[in-house]
Amino acid sequence: MSSDECQPTTSGISGSIDYRMEILRLLEVRDQKHAFIEGIFRNYSKMIDTLSKTRISRVSNRSFDETGGGSDEIRKLRDEISEVYKKKSKNDQELIDANRRLAECERNLNAITEERDKLKLDLEKMCARIAQQELLVKQTLDDNQNMRDEMIALKTTCDALTRRKMEWEEERIALLNKIRELNEKYAEFFNREESSFSAHILLVTKVDDQEERRRIKIQEEITKAIQDTSRDERTNSLLQQQENIPIGDVLLGDVVPSQVLAKFDSNDGEVNDVLWLSGETFASAGSDRRIRIWRIDSQGRYQKLCSLSGANQAVTRLDYDKDKHVLLGSSNDNMCRLWNVDNQRLLTTLSGHTDKVSCARYHQSHNIVSGSYDRCIKLWDIHNQRCTKSYFPGSIVLDIIGRQSLGGAAFISAHFDKKIRFWDGRNSEPFKIVEMSGKVTSLALSSDGLQLLASTRDDTLSLIDIRNYHILHIYSAEQYRTSGDLARCVISPGQDYVAAGSADGHVYVWNSQTTRLEKILAKGGHESAVLCLSWCPTGVGLLSGDKIKRVCYWH
Repeated sequence: MSSDECQPTTSGISGSIDYRMEILRLLEVRDQKHAFIEGIFRNYSKMIDTLSKTRISRVSNRSFDETGGGSDEIRKLRDEISEVYKKKSKNDQELIDANRRLAECERNLNAITEERDKLKLDLEKMCARIAQQELLVKQTLDDNQNMRDEMIALKTTCDALTRRKMEWEEERIALLNKIRELNEKYAEFFNREESSFSAHILLVTKVDDQEERRRIKIQEEITKAIQDTSRDERTNSLLQQQENIPIGDVLLGDVVPSQVLAKFDSNDGEVNDVLWLSGETFASAGSDRRIRIWRIDSQGRYQKLCSLSGANQAVTRLDYDKDKHVLLGSSNDNMCRLWNVDNQRLLTTLSGHTDKVSCARYHQSHNIVSGSYDRCIKLWDIHNQRCTKSYFPGSIVLDIIGRQSLGGAAFISAHFDKKIRFWDGRNSEPFKIVEMSGKVTSLALSSDGLQLLASTRDDTLSLIDIRNYHILHIYSAEQYRTSGDLARCVISPGQDYVAAGSADGHVYVWNSQTTRLEKILAKGGHESAVLCLSWCPTGVGLLSGDKIKRVCYWH
């Protein structure tokens, strides 16, 4: 019996009558299904009745036999009884088989009913999923149509922006030309402003008789010492390399400073960099936007020669050309500038970076390479005053070493992402990357150009062999702390020592080969973090600058 046949129907007000009729209908259906079983039961009842009649007849026949009835009739009746019994056995077996088939049909019906119910549930779920997918398809079609409309609108906007970009590019070129003209006028303005110092500079540059006699005496003593001293191969090679260097810059040998010989206020604010121009002259740059040129002698007597102005924000890094006549300075106003040291005139302003310029170095005689917080390195043509190539390392540039020190088209950059990148200026990607253990704050190249000193933010210095890019030595001290992201380190001219300033105001000097801490310069020195160092080209004397405008000359 199917479940549809078993489900009663209801029809509003005549509910009770419908239920009664439904019950009668179901009973009729059941009777129709079990009609063959009823036939068996009727036959069985007839057989029972016949059997009863036969028994009664048998009893009467027995009495008849006793009275002398015919044996033929009795025999006939017995045969009929036997036949009835056989039919009864057959009907019993058929009844058992019918019951078995009925049970089997009921089991099959139940299984089919369960499967049907399960399939109904699956059908409902599939219908729900189909409805959901149809809704999703409709939404997708709507989204696609919206995207097509947006694409058409964006394409129209893009075309308009492209036209505007072309117009702006033309305007940018015009503005660059105007900026160049303004920079030239700006330089002329500052040159006129500084012209009042020219007379003073001329007087200062004329060395008096006493100074001249002292210099001659020093030259004679140096010549005598060179002639009388038995020198090793390294000293000979160093002196041969410096045959064309003025006598004041000749390397006499590395000497570890022991005391502060002079201490004075150099700039108004932080002293970001100091740089020896010769054995007696050096430059200092700081947050007061000026570069000052100083002279200092072996007795610690110092004198300010001139001041170079033109930067609009702090000057971060200094470098000079191979003739030491032109001074290069990078600045936080996103520009680099060139000054003539002889007449203190601002020569060129190079603009193009979009963030603070952290460092700039001479790359070739007519090229400059600069690094910035805009994660960009730029190569500049000094003659044309424009950027010839840009490199994109993907990290803030904290220091850079140019070709003047390396030779060829190579340069090296130090980065915020703890990596040192080695570049061939002809390619857009670095050919070698060395990863350090902290942000690389500063780079210093040895005088032979084979070793690179790197200062990192993990309070260590590392000496790297440029030939195989292996770290040779690591320098550290218990109290040494790197003073900042732009803290400068230095290698002595003879390559015997390395030095760095610390956040505690001390200067630490290590032996470059043994990594032994040779000296901590503290007494009478700085009272705040030391930001920059510069070792005198003669090997005797060390300059250091701190965060509160002081420069110390250690001897």
